[in-house]
Amino acid sequence: MTYLSVLILTFISGNFWNCFYGDALIIHFLTSYNFKNYHVGFPSKVLDKVLNRVRNLNINFILVYELDDIVKYEYPSNSYTFYLQEYMNLFKNNSFL
Repeated sequence: MTYLSVLILTFISGNFWNCFYGDALIIHFLTSYNFKNYHVGFPSKVLDKVLNRVRNLNINFILVYELDDIVKYEYPSNSYTFYLQEYMNLFKNNSFL
């Protein structure tokens, strides 16, 4: 698995999960969570809801709890690149960039 085609969620700052850049854009379009400065953060209590949406689209993802506690989820047909391109096009067409 290459990290270029994987959504990465990082557990930082107490009870929040964070993602950045393209990963944040995907989470924004899946959840409508605030996308600001190429970042999306959300509370731990909604992680299952977020992951269910990611899983439904067969997007590979990594959960980084700490540097030595990383969990990877892979699908045979990873859709990360497809959805990243789709959401980037939507984002650009709506003049958000």
